[in-house]
Amino acid sequence: MMRARRDIGHWLAGFVLWLSCALALAAEPVVRVKVDAKQPVLPGQQIRVEVTILAPNFFMSAPVFPTLQVPGAIVTMPDDRGLNTVEKIDGVSYAGIQKTYLFAAEQGGDFQLPQVSIAFTYAGDDGKPQQGNVTLPATTIHASGAAGTAVSTTLPVARLNVTQSFDRPVNGAQAQFHAGDALVRTITTFAPQTQAMMIRPPKVEAPSGVRVFTGDPQLSDAAQDSAGNTGGRRTDRITYVFEHAGTYTLPAVKVEWFDPVTRQPGESEAPEVKVEVASAPRLSGLLPTGPHAAALPGEGGTTWRLWLWAAGGAVVLGLAWLLLRWARPHVARWRRALAARRSARAASSEARLAALLQACRASDAAAAYRALGAWSNTASGKAPSDWAAGTDDQAVIAAVGALERHLFGADAGYGQWSGSALAQVLPKYAAARRHISRHRATPVALPPLNP
Repeated sequence: MMRARRDIGHWLAGFVLWLSCALALAAEPVVRVKVDAKQPVLPGQQIRVEVTILAPNFFMSAPVFPTLQVPGAIVTMPDDRGLNTVEKIDGVSYAGIQKTYLFAAEQGGDFQLPQVSIAFTYAGDDGKPQQGNVTLPATTIHASGAAGTAVSTTLPVARLNVTQSFDRPVNGAQAQFHAGDALVRTITTFAPQTQAMMIRPPKVEAPSGVRVFTGDPQLSDAAQDSAGNTGGRRTDRITYVFEHAGTYTLPAVKVEWFDPVTRQPGESEAPEVKVEVASAPRLSGLLPTGPHAAALPGEGGTTWRLWLWAAGGAVVLGLAWLLLRWARPHVARWRRALAARRSARAASSEARLAALLQACRASDAAAAYRALGAWSNTASGKAPSDWAAGTDDQAVIAAVGALERHLFGADAGYGQWSGSALAQVLPKYAAARRHISRHRATPVALPPLNP
């Protein structure tokens, strides 16, 4: 009897061992899909879809997760690496790789994830490579708006944070604007757990007398806010050009979103800003600013004075006629000399500086760089960057560097370049050069030979 029991025990142990080996030999790869959100989801709400592939033993080649195309929805896959896991299923050790997709429905309805196949290689029990292939199971995601609400298909379902900054002071003693100046306003919008492409472009408006230019936005899906939250960030740069003097109020910049908690539309904004713009500075000496130093001929005079003026005028006209008749043979030579003189004047450093300042005030980056090259070559025989470096003036180096980055940098052509910074630092170098030129032109008296 005891022997029979031992035989039965041995038989059961052998059966269990055989069954374990059979299960191990029959172990196949497994795939799971998990929708990490409570359904139904809101249109525009970004949710996580986790896809996990499990293979017996370990992977010998990583599976290539495909891009999922779902009509009526936006599905993306972040660039971060897959998550490696290890678990046991029925006593068999499996290695796992998990990848996360981001899903956002553009409208209400039922959405079916595509049942795509994913191939890879894993190690068999004998250590040799085995070809594995799994197919994503049928997965449905249901999206619908809350009762009594109409959710826009382009509205991000997240509370947005909007901030703004300016390239120069807009208030206080340092805020100095003149007609023709430009102001760059940077609007940064952050949406937690949302793709940047879901953030709507801001509404940009401007009062009469102000021209507006907007550049291409910068989008980032791996941004973080000050609290450490991860999400999408959209950066817009808006350039305002003030055409006339006056007081201007740049309106608040608003961005719309949908609150997933209250199920109601919301709006975030960067506050309005008031800018005081003065008249454009006038060059002294070009226009008369005071009364006449003396009365005009004939004012307050008598008749004989009028006759005297008439006689003098006749004499002057006669002399002028004689002078012109005498000078007629020399007109051609004078014209050639005058043309050469004008060419020399146009090529002078002062003329080139005037052209450079005009291009800066017009915020014409290409014309400003050409004029800067011509002026710096005349002034020092150097290229713009070399001339700026030779001044040891950080303001000059920064202004020239900003112009070159705008024209030739990685973000070449992005946004509107403002020439006000460069125009402010140039005059003192032009004045210094004129002083040096006058100093060199004055001969130095020799000391007496026999003091």
